[in-house]
Amino acid sequence: MKPWLQRALPLLESSLRPPRHELNELDWKSDLSPDKKRLTEHLSAMGNQAGGGFLVFGIKNTGDLGGVTEADIERIVNQLSNLGRDGVDPSLTLDHAVETISGVPALFVHIPESPVKPVHLRGKSLEKAFIRSGGTTRIASRQEIGNLMLQSRTPNWEELPCSTLQTEEELIAALDAKTILEMLGRPTPGEASELLQWMEIEQFILRDPAGGGRITNLGVMAAARKLGEFPDLSRKAVRVIVYDGVNKAVTKHEQE
Repeated sequence: MKPWLQRALPLLESSLRPPRHELNELDWKSDLSPDKKRLTEHLSAMGNQAGGGFLVFGIKNTGDLGGVTEADIERIVNQLSNLGRDGVDPSLTLDHAVETISGVPALFVHIPESPVKPVHLRGKSLEKAFIRSGGTTRIASRQEIGNLMLQSRTPNWEELPCSTLQTEEELIAALDAKTILEMLGRPTPGEASELLQWMEIEQFILRDPAGGGRITNLGVMAAARKLGEFPDLSRKAVRVIVYDGVNKAVTKHEQE
């Protein structure tokens, strides 16, 4: 189970108890709205929400379970991922999972809190930022935008991506995560999905909702098999030099 689901599931359970109501952290829908502008506003609001938020699809307006199909899941995830990338500034990287609720499949979409705020509509001013209030999405006031700016922070260098988008196989091949686990005295996951999940939790990689992901600066410095494959960081490699004598006049051996 993805770590964020441990927060999303209790929130959904709470919202579906009588009287059924949506929360600031969680909004449920029967299907994807054709109004892309409104969807983008929801993403802006969830990205500005402390701790981020969730959209859950497959639940009717009444709070009754309706479920989703595989075609629904693909369509919803693709469109929301595109809006998260192209519709808001700064961009949001979404994640998703399908969970069975009372025998019915529901699609959970996780919108993480953005470290850089306010998240606003791309191409618009900061005044086009949205927040969640009373379980609904509304435009932020100037005072609320100021508060969001005070909460904003520049991402740490370690958190920044260092690679282009990689497949899951390429992520595992590029990082020697198993050796890190051995050094920590922890068991190595038997499944690739479990290993990728651990790498994501440790912020070695940034997963992409469409599949694969990017390796962070931390991932490269901690576990890259070949630092030379990352030009921006290759100069940070450790070099061992053995000199012939007590000065640096003659080098006997040098190895990166």
